[in-house]
Amino acid sequence: MKSSKSSTSKKEEWIFTFGSGQQNEGCFVRILGTWGEAREKMVKKYGLEWAFQYSVDEWEDWERRRPIWIPAEVEIPFKEAKQ
Repeated sequence: MKSSKSSTSKKEEWIFTFGSGQQNEGCFVRILGTWGEAREKMVKKYGLEWAFQYSVDEWEDWERRRPIWIPAEVEIPFKEAKQ
């Protein structure tokens, strides 16, 4: 897996995520450019209201290992205790 800044001068796709409690929580944005160009575009569009910047390799690695999301609004069924 490449480091985030390993190809700072190469134009490539970068993935930016939004954190818990932010306006776009649970979403991500793809931006083409160098590491710095992509970051500048992200800041210009969203300010500092985002969480992380990933290379495609880092993103794909994270996607393979991430836990399964269960929305808090969904009630998980359970059997009532017998008396």
